[in-house]
Amino acid sequence: MSQSAIKTTEEIVSCSDNGQHPLVYISLKNGSGRCQYCGQLFIREEAASEQSQQAA
Repeated sequence: MSQSAIKTTEEIVSCSDNGQHPLVYISLKNGSGRCQYCGQLFIREEAASEQSQQAA
């Protein structure tokens, strides 16, 4: 298991811990999520284009 959080712009991510557990999909709709098997933390960040649209 990785100790650091994985940052992504995706709303849904997958985790299998390199085949160490079943493939699961994690929703990051609330901004973050954690794998129920390995505990890996995923954090959703806004894409640069989304940030510039909101600033306008």
